[in-house]
Amino acid sequence: MSKLLDYINELDSNADLLDAHKKDPESTMKTYGLSDEEIAAVMSGDSDKIRALSGANSDQDLVNVVQVQQK
Repeated sequence: MSKLLDYINELDSNADLLDAHKKDPESTMKTYGLSDEEIAAVMSGDSDKIRALSGANSDQDLVNVVQVQQK
């Protein structure tokens, strides 16, 4: 599993990470160890790019990130 997909999945189960992501997504992703390219993809909301970088197998993984970004 990719680091980006780990992050996406952990957002769904870790309230502290989700809270940190909502407050400062770029810093939180950087601290988690995501690459600048992965961070840029998440910040843009580009589901094709996120899917390509994460290896996500389902749209639900991507929905989690997009929903967080919209809040």
